[in-house]
Amino acid sequence: MNANRRTALGIGALVVLAAAIGAGIFIWSGSQAATWFVLIGIPLFVVLGIGLYVRGVITRSGTSEQEFVRTRARSTAEEFQALLRQRQTLRTAYPDWDPGIDAQVESAVGDFETQGVTVDRETGAFDLGAGVKSADLQEFERLSNETQRLEDEVESSFREFVAGDLSRRERVLDRLAEVDLAEPSESFSAPDSNASVAECRDVLDSSREATRGTIEEAIETVREMRRGGHRADDGGAIEADLEDAEAALDRVEFESAVESVLEARDRLRDEFSGSFNEELDAIRDLVDAVDRADVDAHVEASSIDEVDRIDAAVSDLDSALDLSEASRHRSDLRRVCLDMIRTMERRLADHAETLRAADLPPGYYTEPDAVDERFAAELEAIDDLELFTERWEAAATDLRDAVETASTKAAVVDAYDDVSETIETALAERGEVVGDDLPMRHADQFLGLYYRRNEGLEFDPSVPALRRGDVETHDLTVEVAYEHGSERPRTATVELDGGGYSEAVTVETRVAGTAAFENVPAGTHELSADPGDDAFGAIERDVRVDGDASVSVEFRERELREQLCADVDVDMTEVLPDMRSRLESSFAEEGYVSTEMDLPVQDTHAACLLAVWSDEAGHGICRSDGDVVVYDDDQIEREVTNVLRYNVDPGDRVSFADLRRNFLSAPVPDSVVRDVVGGIDGEHSVTITETGLEINEH
Repeated sequence: MNANRRTALGIGALVVLAAAIGAGIFIWSGSQAATWFVLIGIPLFVVLGIGLYVRGVITRSGTSEQEFVRTRARSTAEEFQALLRQRQTLRTAYPDWDPGIDAQVESAVGDFETQGVTVDRETGAFDLGAGVKSADLQEFERLSNETQRLEDEVESSFREFVAGDLSRRERVLDRLAEVDLAEPSESFSAPDSNASVAECRDVLDSSREATRGTIEEAIETVREMRRGGHRADDGGAIEADLEDAEAALDRVEFESAVESVLEARDRLRDEFSGSFNEELDAIRDLVDAVDRADVDAHVEASSIDEVDRIDAAVSDLDSALDLSEASRHRSDLRRVCLDMIRTMERRLADHAETLRAADLPPGYYTEPDAVDERFAAELEAIDDLELFTERWEAAATDLRDAVETASTKAAVVDAYDDVSETIETALAERGEVVGDDLPMRHADQFLGLYYRRNEGLEFDPSVPALRRGDVETHDLTVEVAYEHGSERPRTATVELDGGGYSEAVTVETRVAGTAAFENVPAGTHELSADPGDDAFGAIERDVRVDGDASVSVEFRERELREQLCADVDVDMTEVLPDMRSRLESSFAEEGYVSTEMDLPVQDTHAACLLAVWSDEAGHGICRSDGDVVVYDDDQIEREVTNVLRYNVDPGDRVSFADLRRNFLSAPVPDSVVRDVVGGIDGEHSVTITETGLEINEH
């Protein structure tokens, strides 16, 4: 009989015997004794049966109990070895990971040694000593369970480490994305709670590789910025920061690497900030000049669209690191503005050619000086954008007015032959033609031209209406005068318009001059006079011409504040409270404030701000070499008085330039010094020359 059958029969016999004994006890002793036998006797028989089974197994396999314990010790040690090797592999690959089980590993190593198994804490290598024969089998069962628990803890700790690393990676790349040094990165989801260590490693390694690539691109982006057309002065420090970033990448210290990249970027931004702000201000000033010039109707629509595009693009620039892009927009804007001037020059030339070829009556059209100017060529030679803007706006305004007038006149001349037939027919039928009879624009111009080309007609431009009859013409003289004279001649422009008559006359004079208009139709005309000097106000009024006559216009000087604030659409009295302390501080520090300084307001508003503040503070204000200067007039008077009293002797000469350089606290012009000297009491005998002062002998 084989061992299995013997073991089974033995266990079966024990079961039958236990059942027979239980039945006998129930019969002879009652249910209570049988119950105690079930509770105590049967478990003893079960244990005895298990003992027989184990002994049978051991007997069949030829293995002793000591060998069984040794086998169990080896398998448990191998499990522990796999745990230690996994921990060591992960620590080597990820030095910043720590599962936090060192104390538990030490405890387990001690327990193995107690059972006769020596384990290397680092490699997991083990040796089964002689003492393992007497080891406790149940202790190895416990160590096996402890090893499994530590494996679970290692996996859980590593999953948490991977999730934390992914979260840190997101924050690191977000910092780069915030300053446009990185695009939104590839998303890596944290591993789920059942992910194996191998799966976690795949996610972590892929994430780190992607992060490394993104940071390397950011490093090269900053390095390329430094190589641009506007080099940073602090290039050595910037390169050192970038090298620190690369070194941190090699150590897989992404936070440190990004910190170094951002430090390098900040250095670049600080280096470029001044030039960047100046570039943006210059571009915006030119865009504003285009708006003020109002040339949309006389240039290509694509040019206006291009200006709007550049304006929008510049508004989106907010970092000094965009300096190269700002410079590109500046170049594009300058090119577009030159194209506008060329377009208007071509259109004016075409209209002027049309009008020259036409047989025009006197007074209908006077060719403006702008026809012979070469504005585009002059502007193309100007590199300074501030000066370019100033000249461009003046040229664009002149061309706009000239093109507007010439295009209207040329359109009338081109269509005149057809329209004149309508006018002639209406005059023949009704003896009168009014503007509403002509279904086209510029009806007054057609009627005016017809009137000038045909005799025996009367023209009323106020309707407008053309009638048969004799129309008187007269000569008109306009006497032009300025409130006070000047050292250099001024050029005033006087225009007379109405009744089909339009004429402009320029008068060059220091104080007064005359503009003559001939063959002016009787009636009411609009007279406009431009002084050609910002210090004086323009004049517009109607004049009635009933016969040869003379009228006078006087240009009155405007207050400097009125001059400086004329084109400012902001109420500077509301702005002043926020600026007052800054102005007072500069005034106290420098002794004056001028538009040449860095003022906390747009350049176009700076002069008006100073004018409003000088009125409030009671300081003097003047123009000096194109700048506006606010100064302490009492202090200037004291300084000039001290010079005359202590620093010069009779017969000495002192130039205005020397006074400003050596004695005066503010760069006031010669005219202010002259006024101060003229106002000082007769204590000093001084002759004022064109260039300075001469101290007379007593």
